Amino acid sequence: MNQMREAIHQAAVAPPRISAGHGRQQYRFGTNFPGFSGHFPGYPVLPAVLQSLLAQMLAEQIVGRALCFKTLQQAKFTRQVRPDEQLDVTVECRQQQGGYRCQAILTIADERAAQFVLFLEERSTS
Repeated sequence: MNQMREAIHQAAVAPPRISAGHGRQQYRFGTNFPGFSGHFPGYPVLPAVLQSLLAQMLAEQIVGRALCFKTLQQAKFTRQVRPDEQLDVTVECRQQQGGYRCQAILTIADERAAQFVLFLEERSTS
């Protein structure tokens, strides 16, 4: 997973914009991005699991600490994310019940590609 996180960082178009509880990051995944491997041969699409990882990584930057995935709710993946498209990821996090509730919206050229709510919790140090 660390290699995938590094590949995601390399696909960032610019540094993230972070403010109180909110963040925005833009990405452009080239055809050689490892997340497209096998999904799908001859027609690469960014998997939903990686779209949720993008939001989690941005949430970690917003709250300033490593987080673990707990649940994904209210997920709607409405547009495929294809190679070389600029993907805009916006996340808003609020502390809630010992963790964080993070609303994520992913867009391509003002067209919504996905939206979902992530529930994340702090990683234990043990």
